[in-house]
Amino acid sequence: MQKIIFNMKGIEKRCAVIEDDKLVNLYMEQPTKKEIVGHIYLGRITDVKPGMQAAFVDIGMEKSGYLHKNDIIKPDHERETSISKLVHEGETVLVQVSKEGSEFKGPKLTTNIEISGNYLVYMPNGNYVAISKKIADEEKRTRLNQIGDDLLRKQEGLLFRTAAMEVNDDILIEEIIQLQASFAKIQKKTAIETVPSCVFEGTSFIERVLHEHPLANVDEIICDQSAIISELKALQVEKNGIKIHYFHKKENVFSHFHLDGEIQKLVKQIVWLDNGAYIVIQETEALTVIDVNSGKFTGKYSMRDTVMKTNMAAAKEAAHQIKLRNLSGMILIDFIDMRHREDKAKLQNYFASLVKNESRYTNVLGFTNLNILEITRKKVKEPIHKLLTDPCPTCQGTGIVPAADAVAFQLERMLWEHQYMDHEAIWIETTKEVYNYLKGDKTNHILRLEEALKFKIYITIADKVLHEFTIKQAGKIKDIENRIRS
Repeated sequence: MQKIIFNMKGIEKRCAVIEDDKLVNLYMEQPTKKEIVGHIYLGRITDVKPGMQAAFVDIGMEKSGYLHKNDIIKPDHERETSISKLVHEGETVLVQVSKEGSEFKGPKLTTNIEISGNYLVYMPNGNYVAISKKIADEEKRTRLNQIGDDLLRKQEGLLFRTAAMEVNDDILIEEIIQLQASFAKIQKKTAIETVPSCVFEGTSFIERVLHEHPLANVDEIICDQSAIISELKALQVEKNGIKIHYFHKKENVFSHFHLDGEIQKLVKQIVWLDNGAYIVIQETEALTVIDVNSGKFTGKYSMRDTVMKTNMAAAKEAAHQIKLRNLSGMILIDFIDMRHREDKAKLQNYFASLVKNESRYTNVLGFTNLNILEITRKKVKEPIHKLLTDPCPTCQGTGIVPAADAVAFQLERMLWEHQYMDHEAIWIETTKEVYNYLKGDKTNHILRLEEALKFKIYITIADKVLHEFTIKQAGKIKDIENRIRS
C-alpha cells in the first residue's frame, strides 16, 4: 500500500507518494512557478493568425495564450469554419488554461470550460455525458447516465470519474449542483471584471493531488500542517478507508522519510539499476533521450538473455523516471540492440503496460529503423528539473546549478527545523537572489517567519556564482550582531 506525504510548511508546497519506502510520485507547487492549468480567464483576442488557424489571447500574463481553432466551441455546421470567422481582434473571450506555458511559449487555451469536483468533471458547454471506463458495472453506468439526463441543461456535459463508483447518488447530485453554481458565479464575475483578469482559480494543491493520484492503493496520508488535516477531512478522503495523521516533529517531514535525497537525484543524468546496469537521461527543449547501458551487469546465460534482462529492467526504471521527472513531449529510449523481432515486440508491449494506467496520456509508437523506441507524452506541467535548477551561468547553459528560488525554499525549511531550538537568533549567509526570493516581492516573508519561529533572522549577502546558503551562527542576538559588525 501507499503513503501520501504532504510538506505544507513554508511557501513551497510538496507532496510525495511512497510505496515500500520508494518514491513513486512527486508533486510540487512554487509561488514563483505556480501552475495555472484549470484557471479560467476573461481575456481579449490580440491577434488572429489565419495561416496557423489560431488566435493569441491576452490573459494578463507576460506571454499571450494560444487558442487554436479546434479548441473553440462552435456548432457542428461550422466545424470547417476558418478561425477568422470564429473570433476577431479585440473580442472578449472566456478561456481556460489547458496546458502550461514555457520559457518560449504562452499557455495553451480552450473555450471548452471544465470544472472539476471530487467525483466528476462539469462542462458547461460539453453537450455529452461520459463515464470512466473503469466503472464496468452496467447498472451503475445506466444510473449515472440517468443522473446526467435529469440534471443537465441542453448544452451541458459531465464526465464521471472512477471515484463516482464508490458514492451514492445523493452525493453526486449535490456535487453537480455545486459545480453548476460555481459556473454561474463565474458568469456573474465576467460582467463586472476588467479585461484581462482571472475569474476562477482551479483546484487547490491538495485537491489537485487527490484528483491526479488514485486513492485505491493509499492507506495513509501524513501532513505537517493542522489546517490541511481539516481540509483533507472536509474532502472526505477517510471514506476510502484512509487514515490521516498529523506530523508534528521538529525535523521536516520529508527529511524524516529520507525524501530530500531522492528528490535531488531527479536532476542527475545517471540512474543506476539494481543489477548494475544504468540509464542516462538527457533533457533538451526539443526532446528527451534515455540511453541504456549494461554497465557492470554481465548476466549468467546467453548474450540474448543478458540484453533482454537489462532492457526490461531499464524499461521499468525509465517509465518510473518519466513519471517522477514529469518528462513530456517526444521521448526516445535507446535500448541495447536486440536482433530478434519478437524480443523488440515483447519489450515494447512491456513498456506500454507500464504506462497504460497513467493519468497522463502516453503513446508508445514503436521502434525506429535505428532500434530506438519512440514515445510521446502529453505535457501538462514543467519537468522537475526546471523547478529545482537553472542553466549554469559559467558554462553558458550546458550544465545546471541549483535554482535561486529552490535554494530559498530549502533555506525556509531549514529555518522551520530550528523552530523549537533554544536560541534567540540565527545568522545566514546567502546570495542576493536567494535572499530576494525568501523576502518575497510585496510583503516581507522574513518578518512573518520571525513571528512564527520566535527567533530573529539575520541575513548577509555573499557574492557567489552558485546559489547556496551557510549557517554562520545560531545563539544570542548580541553575539551575532557583534560578529556581523566585526
